[in-house]
Amino acid sequence: MRGASVGIYGAAGGVGSTAALALAHGGARRLVLSDVAAAQLACLTMDLELLGPMLPGLDARAGDLDALAGCDAVVACASVPHRDGAPRAAFLEENLAVLAPLAEALERPGARCTTVVLVSNPVDALATWLARRLGERVRVLGHTLNDTLRLRVAVARVRGADPADVEAWSVGEHGPHAVPLLSRARVGGVPAALTPAERAHVREEVGGWYARWQRHGTGRTSALSSGWGAAALVRALLGGDPRAWPVSTLLHGEYGVEGVCLSVPALLAPGEPPRPLAWKVDDEELAAIAGAAEAIGGLACAAC
Repeated sequence: MRGASVGIYGAAGGVGSTAALALAHGGARRLVLSDVAAAQLACLTMDLELLGPMLPGLDARAGDLDALAGCDAVVACASVPHRDGAPRAAFLEENLAVLAPLAEALERPGARCTTVVLVSNPVDALATWLARRLGERVRVLGHTLNDTLRLRVAVARVRGADPADVEAWSVGEHGPHAVPLLSRARVGGVPAALTPAERAHVREEVGGWYARWQRHGTGRTSALSSGWGAAALVRALLGGDPRAWPVSTLLHGEYGVEGVCLSVPALLAPGEPPRPLAWKVDDEELAAIAGAAEAIGGLACAAC
């Protein structure tokens, strides 16, 4: 990862600025920052410049689409402003228009970027569209870590455990068709056979998280977990990481899904496509994953 150049498309927002800070701390030495909000972008660049004495060699500067296409990886988090009460799918058409200029830049003959971590919503449908458009030359992964983090916190609460001791995974859509793999939950390294009441409580907590967040009426989405997570994926993709990560990636038969990006556990390594882990899940979970694929496939077709 050290010495890598990483671009951030939509850098001035909450997710982009958090990702920039996390990447700077994580060893990225060249950050290319891009955003249509010129004043906010200038202030972010000035702010990061002050970290130079603490992070020797850090080079953070504003750049255009061609500069982004020249990076090793790009975090794409640009989007229209969030509207409280709207489902993620409501932003599809508008965010397609926002992402289209980046896609065009990455298609140009001189583009060298081979990795895109997409955060903009609806992330699975947009990742499917972008992966189909860019083909095998560019690895496209959607950031879906938040669903798994929320699930682990929920399991920890019903078991009175530390969330760091919980291993639980959310797959499927980053949205209403998310599938918590409760059959594989572990606490302290031991399988956690959740009772029906515990399962219901966990499903209620993770299923209602987005609505509870929006009821606060801030007009914002979760920035800290999303920005940190996007930076963590970039570090894994460029520097390697032995752990599995939940990412939205184009599936080729895993879990019975073909040609659609869904969140699944995957191994990430430099220069290689994501390697989804096709775990054994119960019949109910497998059927729910199929439902998620059908929903995302429909959205992706609307994007084409």
